[in-house]
Parts: sequence; C-alpha cells; structure tokens
Amino acid sequence: MRLIHTADVHLDASFAGAGMPPGLGNRRRQSLRDVFRRIMRRAAEWPADAVLLPGDLLDTERASRDTIVFLRDTFESIRPIPVFIAPGNHDPYVTGSPYATETWPANVHIFRRPEWSSVEVEGLPLTVHGFAFDGPDISMNPFGSLRVPADGRIHVAAAHGSERSRQPSGKKSYAPFDAASAAVSGLQYLALGHFHAMTPVPGFETAMYYSGAPEGHSFGEPGPHHYLEVEIDASGRVTATPVESSRMVYDVRTVHCADFTNSGQLVELLRGFAPEGEPGRLLRVLLQGEIQPTIQNALGAVRDAVADEFVFLDLVDETHPVEDYASLARSNTTMGAFIARIGQEVDDAPDAARGAVLARARQVGLAAYRGRDLPIRGMERDSA
Repeated sequence: MRLIHTADVHLDASFAGAGMPPGLGNRRRQSLRDVFRRIMRRAAEWPADAVLLPGDLLDTERASRDTIVFLRDTFESIRPIPVFIAPGNHDPYVTGSPYATETWPANVHIFRRPEWSSVEVEGLPLTVHGFAFDGPDISMNPFGSLRVPADGRIHVAAAHGSERSRQPSGKKSYAPFDAASAAVSGLQYLALGHFHAMTPVPGFETAMYYSGAPEGHSFGEPGPHHYLEVEIDASGRVTATPVESSRMVYDVRTVHCADFTNSGQLVELLRGFAPEGEPGRLLRVLLQGEIQPTIQNALGAVRDAVADEFVFLDLVDETHPVEDYASLARSNTTMGAFIARIGQEVDDAPDAARGAVLARARQVGLAAYRGRDLPIRGMERDSA
C-alpha cells in the first residue's frame, strides 16, 4: 500500500507580519500552490493508493475563491486516487467553510465531525479513519477513543493535534494527546498534522509521523521541508520516506564582523549563502560584534549588491563600532582604569601571540563592563 502524507500547507496564508516587501506575499502563496501541485502530481505518477491530508490545508479565513477552484482542479486531476482531508484548527469544518459549501470531486472525502469516522476504500483492503476540528478549538478530543476491528484490512488514520512529548516550544497545543493513547492495536499508520517540522513518533505498534509543512512559512521554520511517501507491506511493516519539497527555503545565519576590514569581504560571504542549484532562499543575517565604521555605513550598499541573489534578504545590524580604547582609557572610571592598564600590557607584550591574548582579554573585559556577549573564539574554547 502506498500513501502520500502532507499537512499544514496553509494555502492563502498571510505573510504580512514577516517584514517582507509588498508583492512578496503573493510569490510565497504561489510557491505553496506550486509545491502542493507537485506533490499531487507525484501521487498520480508513483502512483499512490491514497493521499492523507491531516489538517491546515487552507487558512480558511483568507481562502480565496481562486484557491478553492485550484484545489478542486488539482484533486480532479489525480482521480481516481482517493484524497482524505481531516480539517484542523486553521481550516475547521464549520458552517460556511469551503469544505461544507463547495462541491468536491468524487475522489475527495472530508471528515466532518470531531469524532472518529471510517471509510473503506473501494477496490483496496484499506480503511482510513479521521476526524475534523469543528472550530478553531475542537469541541472534544477524539484521541484515545479510536477502535480498529481485526478484519484483515490495512488501517490508517489522519488527525490534527499535539503529541505532548514533542510539542515545539512556543507552539500552541491543539487536541493534545500522548502517543501511547494514539497507538491503537491494529492501526498501522497515523498521519499527523500541526507540527511544521517532519517529526517521527517512534516506539509504538502504530507508526506515527508528522509530515511537517511541505514548505517553511517563516524564519522560525528554516531549512528544507518535506512530505512523506509511506509504504505498508503485506506483513504490516511501515516505511515512511521523507521527500524534500521546498521551492523556497528560509535561512538564518549569524555573522561576526570583527575580522572584516572592508565591505567587499562581507559581500563575498553573503554570496556564499546562495549556492547555485538550490531552491529560492529567504535569508536573514544577524550581524554581530565589532565592526569598522566604514563597513557599518556601507550596509545599505552591501544589501543592494547581493539582494538579487535571494528571494528576500534581511540584514539585522546588531553590531557596535570598533572601540576607541585610547579615549576609554582616559575616562575617570574603573572601566577606564582597566582599559588603561591592560592597554599598556598589550603595548609591552613580548610577542604577537601574547599581545593577541591580552587584546582579546581587553575585548572580553570591556564586554563584561557593558553587559555584552562576545563570540567565542579558539582560545576560550580551548581553555573551557
């Protein structure tokens, strides 16, 4: 048995809060469509025996008429492969929702109630179980109540919810459950939605996976994303293979600027973050540490020089100018006395190696006075 499992596509999601310029949100929404269409084409070409979509396929509050038609046409294009949708907290099955008001192709089954129901797939020994959110918060939690008959069929389920032991920090919990209660005897595979990173839940009779979102939605979801190709053999053994699906990839890098002497060095480093042949990249770079004033004044030009190599580039300036130690040493403070004393030791160092250690000690000491963090370098790591 072959299954395609993807979730949390969030078609028509808003990207207004991501600090992106006008028009980029439209590109991101189209990218989500393109990724989803490509996954459905793979379902037809493989071919899959069924497609499992456990929630948040849509951002219902923003779902446009054009997107609904896109979905209907896409599902129609893979007939007769059955598609099972288990609505989640962002696309609940409620009065007036597209799931309730639209006419969907015959191969699409949408679970409608916040309790388990089951569908036997015609012509296959496959039964699919699922439930629907009936609002932004589900009115009852069906996890733990599923019962699977010993009828010799392959039983799989699609559900949206939060497995407690793998709950990401800062992510709101919906339909929370423990994996042990979801591992139902006779259930070969549980396709989960809600967590946006591909996450296996191992150690149980039932194979459980979050497919993750097929493409990241923010800088909080960096790196490649995936969908799952699931195979269940005659003995019931499950193999779930992650397949990279992102067309656009969020990337967050930290760059320490103390060693740069001119802006061209920073330009070359940034260009290295856009390797040829990789998907479109949305890059956020955190610039930290000391920086030459000439480079800091040129950051706008640096961004313009490399912006075309990225879908989006965000330079976050967290630097501070190179210190004027001579002026600091003249201040009538304990910090000034420290800078003056260690500065004299730097000047009197017997060799370059000792001078480098003392200069670094001056940086660390000044950072301590000012409550700043400094990047760890080799000498601190070696002494730890």
